[in-house]
Formats: sequence, structure tokens, C-alpha cells
Amino acid sequence: TRTPGTTPVPVPPALQYVLDADAERRRLGHAPRGAFLSRRSSDPEHQFSGTVELPRQQARVCVTAVFQLQDNIRDKLRPITMTLAYGIRGDGATRQRRDPAQLHRGSVLPPLSPVL
Repeated sequence: TRTPGTTPVPVPPALQYVLDADAERRRLGHAPRGAFLSRRSSDPEHQFSGTVELPRQQARVCVTAVFQLQDNIRDKLRPITMTLAYGIRGDGATRQRRDPAQLHRGSVLPPLSPVL
């Protein structure tokens, strides 16, 4: 409810995201070949997730995710693919569970190239 004569304060939109490493390899039953160092304690080692507040239109906001390769990996020739799932908080598109399969796939964003 709102008081007569007041206008509601708009809530800035927020982008929820999940960056997932080596998903196809894990789907085949193999262990991930690395881990995100600064992930949340609730995230598995191969995922990095969070929420970015967008204070205004066309605002640029950066997030840094550090991924460390394991020393003992055997498959060093195939690239480690990164998948980005995202959704706008409050639009009904995202779910309470932080499962990357539940967020919208980024069809507008180009695939990430290997950095090695």
C-alpha cells in the first residue's frame, strides 16, 4: 500500500547470472578441469553466480571471476567452455533456485572464446 500523494520509488533492475564451466564435459560424467576461486560457498566449484544491480539505463557494471585450472588435468587440448545463464530479477523469468538450467540462456550474447 502507498500513502495518498506519494509516488512509489522504483526498484532498480538487477541482473542475476550463473557462469558455468565445462558443462558438457560434466554432463558426460567427467570432473571439471578447474574451479572459480571467488565463488559463493553455496556454488559448486565449477560455477560462479551473483546479482548485479543496474542503477540506471546503459550503466556499465563489471564482475570479475577468476578461474583456476587444476594441475593434474589430462585433457589440455580441448577448450574449457563457459556458459552464461542470466535473468532480470523481478520479471518472473528467474527462479529462486540458482540452477543455471532455470535461467534464460544468453541468446543475445556471443559465446565466450577460450583465453588460453
